Amino acid sequence: MKKYLALLLAVIFILSFAVAAFAEDKPEITLGGKLVLRGWYFDNIDSSALPARTESQALYTSNVYLTVDAKVTDNVRGFIELETASGTAGSQYSGVYYWGTYDGKPNADILLRQAWIQYTGSGLLGVPAGIKAGHMLLSLGEKIFLDMTRFGSDGIVVWTDPTKELHIGAITAKLVEGATALGSINHNDDLDAYILLGTYMLDKDNTLGLNYTLIHSDGNLPSLGASPNCESLNFQNVGVHANGKVAGLTYAAEADFQFGKVKDVEFSGEDVKFSGWAVLAKLGYMIDPVNIRASFAMGSGDKDADDNKIQEFQALVGTDSIGAIARFTHYTLVYERMVRTAAAEQVVTTTAGGNIRTTGIANTTYYNLGIDVNPVKELSMSLDGFIIRATKNQLWEDASKNVGWEIDAKASYKLAKNLSYFVEAGYFNPGGFYDDVFGADSDIKNAATVIHGLKLEF
Repeated sequence: MKKYLALLLAVIFILSFAVAAFAEDKPEITLGGKLVLRGWYFDNIDSSALPARTESQALYTSNVYLTVDAKVTDNVRGFIELETASGTAGSQYSGVYYWGTYDGKPNADILLRQAWIQYTGSGLLGVPAGIKAGHMLLSLGEKIFLDMTRFGSDGIVVWTDPTKELHIGAITAKLVEGATALGSINHNDDLDAYILLGTYMLDKDNTLGLNYTLIHSDGNLPSLGASPNCESLNFQNVGVHANGKVAGLTYAAEADFQFGKVKDVEFSGEDVKFSGWAVLAKLGYMIDPVNIRASFAMGSGDKDADDNKIQEFQALVGTDSIGAIARFTHYTLVYERMVRTAAAEQVVTTTAGGNIRTTGIANTTYYNLGIDVNPVKELSMSLDGFIIRATKNQLWEDASKNVGWEIDAKASYKLAKNLSYFVEAGYFNPGGFYDDVFGADSDIKNAATVIHGLKLEF
């Protein structure tokens, strides 16, 4: 804990100079944080990320977050968030330290999850505008294509609000930075994202949005391995989305379309083109005290691995880190977060070989029904059922499209102010897809997980 305290005190010390310099503007420094202690149980999830027969496993972890929010003036703000990491190789993709030290400090690092500066002003001709630069959490629309809110990315965001209803922004984000030593810096080992977006509020309850993303490199497609490995990458995604409420019915929807190409892949003289797509629709209706939800999502898959076309939807929704513990859940607790999915060609990723987990709805179609209920004000509960299918199966010689079904349950009870106890459980019944694709090498079985813990926010 001394390491965390020393870092936090150093941050406060540095910011105190800014406080002194602008004392006449009455700066506000807010300290905060969060502690999350979890116990984990896994059953039939093997080391190759398959729902296959294996001994059950259990462990405990802790997440520690410390934040400093510095509002130096009305239009100047700095924000820093520190988070624990596992203290091992690849800890930039971890948010926990694992329990198990005997009379010793946890084997953990503490890293920057966020560190950015923001300036807002009247902009050109009196139009509100702003700029934000540093390491920040980024996402687009309903997050089916791009979600960098787990560990964040380095980038620059500029925006303007020409009217109170219209918001326009542009983002440049660094996905991969190659060599940085003087004398070895070049342009063909980087990977960069360029994003344009706009949202329009039809009224206080309903919003429409449009975004465009270009991911570019002059020689680096990280999933292929060491760079340079191509002449260039120009991958593009266009997304449209909407969310809101009409007559008590809540909704959200998104559609994404992908195109572009990798030129001269591995210098073979061949180009590979992208043509993926995805759709999402959600509905919800409150019949007090129960909220009833339904959703549907489909991401395209590929049907021919040898035609120089990648038709599978590329989902940039998080890293495929070594363990399942650090990942976010977008849909299902077990299928999306903990086991191999039906995705086969997730190449626009920073994972060598492409993601096999954390693939969102790539080559996945799901149908979902769920309910939320608050029987008392301290207790919130939810129950979700999913039917999951592979959108395409031709890459596996017409294997079954039946990926399986899953039941997820969650509950949270407020013990005291800012302190809650929570339980999450998921049960995944794998379908014929796993038997057909992986069954020859593995004993496919139903997989389950239970997570419980305490969360304190301050």
